[in-house]
Amino acid sequence: MGLVMNERISSISSFHRAPRLLIAADYASTVEPLLRTFGDSRLDANFDLCTSQTSAMRKLSGTPYELIIAGAHLAEVDDFFLLKRSQSLQQFVPFVVTAGAYEKEPAGRVLAQGAFDLIPTPVDHEQTVSTIRLALWNGKLRNLIASKEKLIEKCRQHLADYPGERLQVEEFLSNALSAFEKTIAAVDQTLLRVEESAVRLSELAIKVEQEAKTRAFSRLDSLRP
Repeated sequence: MGLVMNERISSISSFHRAPRLLIAADYASTVEPLLRTFGDSRLDANFDLCTSQTSAMRKLSGTPYELIIAGAHLAEVDDFFLLKRSQSLQQFVPFVVTAGAYEKEPAGRVLAQGAFDLIPTPVDHEQTVSTIRLALWNGKLRNLIASKEKLIEKCRQHLADYPGERLQVEEFLSNALSAFEKTIAAVDQTLLRVEESAVRLSELAIKVEQEAKTRAFSRLDSLRP
């Protein structure tokens, strides 16, 4: 494959609904194994590859991503600018850091700043596939929770706008309003159940993130020069 010295953009799938990933790394020893990993049929995804923070920031500003993978020193440089910018632009996108034995300290700081998980280098194929799939799954879960919360808020506001006082109307209209109020009560109960499910999903997402972070630090500790 040759050394990766210049920025390039790669795609492994033309399926328009496949998730898109941003890889920001400039070490050939990291990039090339990662690219080989994306040949795995379990990873149905497109990806953009950037070899500098500047090009990664340009891509991040104009393209929606489902996952960001960045080398430890690129993620930490300029006070974690790439990490923080990704968090502000794309709130529910997991950030995975890659690190070798000599990058333990910067990788630890990136994890402490909010990165989701760690891919140790040299890259292990099975471990990397598992990490990427979990990160993508958790990102989808976070977006599902956010969409539920927005829907609940919108429905609650709509119900709150309904006038509580009855108008002096003819009997048929009064009956219609009564039926409508019963429907509102049923919707209200449904919203309560949706809110409860959103809470359970949030608890699940938090648990996954905590366990992934614990595993990431364990992987970091096990790196040997």
